[in-house]
Amino acid sequence: MVRDRIDRMYDSVRKVNRAYEIWASSHGLSSYEMQIYYEMIKNGDTAITQKDLCLMLDAPKTSINSIIKKLLQSGSIRMNVNPLNKREKVIFFTDTGRKFAKELISQLFRYEEEAAAMINGDEMEAATEVQNRFADILLEKVGQEDE
Repeated sequence: MVRDRIDRMYDSVRKVNRAYEIWASSHGLSSYEMQIYYEMIKNGDTAITQKDLCLMLDAPKTSINSIIKKLLQSGSIRMNVNPLNKREKVIFFTDTGRKFAKELISQLFRYEEEAAAMINGDEMEAATEVQNRFADILLEKVGQEDE
């Protein structure tokens, strides 16, 4: 019974992830590439580094670094030295990159918002709360294995 509830929760997470994979693929992007565009648009003009992206996306440095190099070569982004930490570089969109990303991600935002609007707000909050509680407890439990 408990195993079935856990499996259903993971199935729903996988379905959401699959939707994003389909979106990325249908636009000729990898999942991580689409997620980089997503995070950069979501964060607006907030400075973002490769390290930030790795943490946000829970992605390997090598994967993010490869995509950043690709985006630099395509002229979608540029990098400047971080004035707060000279050892880091901050990533920014070029005009072309911002235009592409806005078109790509604003349509995805619209789909997300339409889907969320079709669900009762209280139900959405409850689902989020339960999933976060499960994640917090699971993280605590797996952390206890080391003790």
